[in-house]
Parts: sequence; C-alpha cells; structure tokens
Amino acid sequence: MTIKPHEFKLLQDYREEGAERAAKHQQYQADLESARARLRELQTQYEYTFTESIKHGTDATAQLAKIDDDITLQKEVVARRERDARLAHAAMPEGKISSVDVVNEYQNVFVPKVRAEYEPIVDAKLKMARDLLISCIIDHRDGEDAYGYLREEIAEISRANRSQGKTSEISPAEHPTSSAKVMGRQGAIGGVREVINQISLFTNGHKPNDFVYIAEVPTKTKGAK
Repeated sequence: MTIKPHEFKLLQDYREEGAERAAKHQQYQADLESARARLRELQTQYEYTFTESIKHGTDATAQLAKIDDDITLQKEVVARRERDARLAHAAMPEGKISSVDVVNEYQNVFVPKVRAEYEPIVDAKLKMARDLLISCIIDHRDGEDAYGYLREEIAEISRANRSQGKTSEISPAEHPTSSAKVMGRQGAIGGVREVINQISLFTNGHKPNDFVYIAEVPTKTKGAK
C-alpha cells in the first residue's frame, strides 16, 4: 500500500489515561473483594463450628461468640470498602482527554487527513485503469478499420480460388487484430471482458496468479485519440 498507515495518537493517549484510571479503580475493587471474601470465610467458619457442636454435643458458645464478633467487625470493613470504592469511582477525574474529544478529533481531523492522502492515489489508479481499457477498445476499432478491407479482399480471393478449382476449400481469412489472443480471449473486446471478469472474481477472494501490485500510477503516455 502506498499510503503509510497513520497512528491515531489521541486515541492512544485516551487509552493510556483510561488504563491509569482503571488501575486505580481496580485497587479499590480488589480491596473490596478481599474484604468480602474474608466475611464469607468467617460466616462459613461460624456455620461449620455451630454445626459441628450440634453433631458432637459440644459447647462452642465462646468460640461462636468470638467468630460472631469478627463477623460484625468484618461487615463494617466491607461497608467501608464499598463506600470507598463508590466515592473513588465518583471522584476519579475523567482525564484530560474526553471520549467526545476522541470522536470529534477522529471525524474532523484524522479522517480528512487520511482521505486527502488516499483519494488522489486511488483516483489516479482508477482513471489510469479506465483509460487503459478504453484505449484497448480504441485499438480494437483502429485494427478493424486498418485491416477490415484487407480481410474482405483476401476472403474474396479465397472464394474465387475455390470456385475456379484452384483450391479444394475456401481458406479462412482471419482478421489480424480481431483474431489476436489477449488475456486468453479472442480480440481486444474479449480481453477487456476478461479483465472485468477477473476483477469481479478478485472481489470474491480469487486473485489472478500473475497479478502484480502497482503502488503508484506509472507515467502515462498520451496518444492522439
């Protein structure tokens, strides 16, 4: 590709700011999850101790009371961590670059910049392709005009040879350019149709084996037509 892909730097900066904010949020969230995990652990411990005391007929009152106090304290820890996480999320600055800035910069600056570089290159290639195809058709017409009369005369002579017994059959009088093989087809018009067909196939994923990418439009030699 002739055009070197441009980096959308503002988006990269926006991502980096977002990553920094996410890391800070993640720390508060990690502290909260740790506190919740400890609370679940204490609750599980209380249930296990209570159940075992019933199964074995033992007195676990003191132990259960201690676990229950720990659960109460841990609930307070969880509440504080939830509050801290909520407040941090609300207070965390959005950063210098807003999401609106990113979209506006993309639409109003980045896209026009890339388009301004891309359009003239592709436009020149398509115009060259158009001119080449039309030039082939003109060549076909010129060939028809240049050799048509000659072919007709040779065909007439061939018919006369047959009628006069000089030959056993009428020899075919091929047109020099119309019978030419181009792009595997007969004549320039057939070749043009084959090019269009191969382009159609390429859009569906079938690249010609002899395809060569042309990065820039070669210098065009203008004819008299």
